[in-house]
Amino acid sequence: MSLAETLPLLVLVLLLLAGSGVSPSSMEVVFEGDRVVDETPDAFVVAGGNVTVPADAVVQGQLFVIGGDTRIDGRVDGNVRVFAGTLSVSDTATITGELQAVAGNLSVAPGADIGRRTTVDVTRQERTPLATVGIVVMQMVLLGGVAAVLTRRIPHYLATVGDAITGHPVVSGVVGSIAGTTMLVVFVYMAFTLLLLPLSIVGLFVEVLLVGYGYLAYGYLLGQRLPVERDDVASALGVAGFLLCMELLGRVPYVGALIQLSLLLVGLGAVLITYFGVHRFEPPEIPG
Repeated sequence: MSLAETLPLLVLVLLLLAGSGVSPSSMEVVFEGDRVVDETPDAFVVAGGNVTVPADAVVQGQLFVIGGDTRIDGRVDGNVRVFAGTLSVSDTATITGELQAVAGNLSVAPGADIGRRTTVDVTRQERTPLATVGIVVMQMVLLGGVAAVLTRRIPHYLATVGDAITGHPVVSGVVGSIAGTTMLVVFVYMAFTLLLLPLSIVGLFVEVLLVGYGYLAYGYLLGQRLPVERDDVASALGVAGFLLCMELLGRVPYVGALIQLSLLLVGLGAVLITYFGVHRFEPPEIPG
């Protein structure tokens, strides 16, 4: 399982622990290697490797399986949840709480003593065309409203970012690629240091906001080319048109996704090199 796949599951575990009143500081996570467990903290997470609860062991607390291979031969006084990975419960095993299977591979021997066993059906439902249209319209309304407000209050900021998009697309794209990739990698790795996990989530959220700000600048640019007198209305319509274009590009295999990514990175880079539109970007002059 990759880091990007593990991160959301770790966040989910943290949310479940927060809901049950268990402090994340009392959580232990295993990412790799072979581990025999005869005692656990309040919460024990298997994200990778091979973990075994031997037949003579009695562990207390909540056990989460989000990756790797886990085998229970002994007794677990608490709940066990499987989100990914593999869990095997042998004939000699006892789970006094709930054994909940959400995803992953679960094997339970007939002789195992399970307090309660449940399965959560998370089969992906195909989105209907009406639902797709509804989501796109909702995005248009929300981002269009934000664009209209920003155009009324700080139009020069959006204009400055827009100038960087149109005047310096290569520089913006390179900066956006480096910054976007670096931030994503750093925030994902930070997530594996439990104390920095909240900061990692905030960082990823900020990165999404930066991309959204770039979208607003694209909408401002499009709006300026529409035959609409009011600038705020033009920006809102421009954002709606840009989102529609991005949605249509997403339906074109490979090429469409490549264009989408390029636009996203150029917009992100333009936001950064102009400091959110506060300063106009001027490329450095090369002597000689």
